Amino acid sequence: MSWKRAQTHAESMLQNLGLIPTKKGRKDLQGKRLVLIDDGLNPYRTMCFTVAAKIFRRRGGDVEVTKPEEGQVPHAKIIEAPVPKSSRPNQGLRPTQPGRPPADSPKARPRMTNDKSFPRSRG
Repeated sequence: MSWKRAQTHAESMLQNLGLIPTKKGRKDLQGKRLVLIDDGLNPYRTMCFTVAAKIFRRRGGDVEVTKPEEGQVPHAKIIEAPVPKSSRPNQGLRPTQPGRPPADSPKARPRMTNDKSFPRSRG
């Protein structure tokens, strides 16, 4: 049982489920969930499901692994999952200068001076 062979089978399984390969870094599966139903009796199938879950998570999807009900065969399926709304604290509000906090903000850095009495760290 090699990981490379399991990866090939996992990619093939995802293609059979309708997912085409994409460039690295694309989060095109947000809002989708991969449901893997595995009984754990076949270690090779479990390894393929693990690799498929890793690929699916990298592309932004959610993964759920469950045990099969009585009489159900191990399989995988993709379902649409509700996308949670991301909350942004300052949505619509911008500081006076983009990328910098306002001057009266506690996050504003003090300006550097050429004053010799200003303590300097030695590094």
